[in-house]
Amino acid sequence: MKGIQLEKPWQRDPVTGVILGAEPFAMGEGSHAVLFLHGWSSSPRELRFLGDRVAQAGFRCRGPLLKGHGTRLSDLEPTRFPDFLAAAESEFDALAAAHDRVSVCGLSMGGLLGLQLAARRPVANLVLIAPFLTPSGATCGLPNRWLVGRVPLPAIMAKRLPGPIADPAGTESHIAYHAMATRSMVSVVEAARGFSAYIPKVVCPTLILHSIHDTTSDFAGSEMLIRRLGSEDKTLVVFNRGNHVITLDYEKERLEETALEWLIKRRSVSTIPSGVGSRESGEKRKPGEP
Repeated sequence: MKGIQLEKPWQRDPVTGVILGAEPFAMGEGSHAVLFLHGWSSSPRELRFLGDRVAQAGFRCRGPLLKGHGTRLSDLEPTRFPDFLAAAESEFDALAAAHDRVSVCGLSMGGLLGLQLAARRPVANLVLIAPFLTPSGATCGLPNRWLVGRVPLPAIMAKRLPGPIADPAGTESHIAYHAMATRSMVSVVEAARGFSAYIPKVVCPTLILHSIHDTTSDFAGSEMLIRRLGSEDKTLVVFNRGNHVITLDYEKERLEETALEWLIKRRSVSTIPSGVGSRESGEKRKPGEP
């Protein structure tokens, strides 16, 4: 049996308690902003290097630290997916108020948040990195995509080694919790299940970047996305040397170059139909619906 992950001896800001290196980032200038949303139990650092390259190309880049992240596992326990979505909406609205266009780049749960935003807000472009739609793997012969949320789980579950990054250097530098707060995790899985019916509502240009060896977010979820997205401009790029957090894995340079080139080509081209994803469209939604 593989060993379990242990908490690293993090150094923290003495005032905020945030792990050094896990802080939110804001960089670059330009009329087109990009909102970077990190994965569940992780931190903005997994997107900071991509954000830096995008910022250097003339975009305003912002990567918030989502509630319960980057401090201690106990802070994540009471959080739920609606907490993360509310923060993402607030961040998007703030950028939209100050910039002509706003794109969203999300990794894992951040990708699910990006999809939700694209169904609710006028997202210019959407970059999804290993988007979390379906859990990978199986337990006792039953697929995790079915088990999670349907069987009792302990409040805290260990994460197994080697973790979500194949490159040892990337693993060493990754800032994430060593274990899972299961009630928070289940809320993310349930949100992914619930969003399935709304995938066709996402009509903005969408780039999906995903490893076929992902042991966290099933690659089949991205295959389903590319079929069902409402966008006419949608691309799935396959990676085959890394695991889940490909922004810190063996093919990180290829990922950065691909995402940057794609964003630059769509910097000022709007393909969003009038009224789609607009808060002013007058459409009424039930609580929790996109």
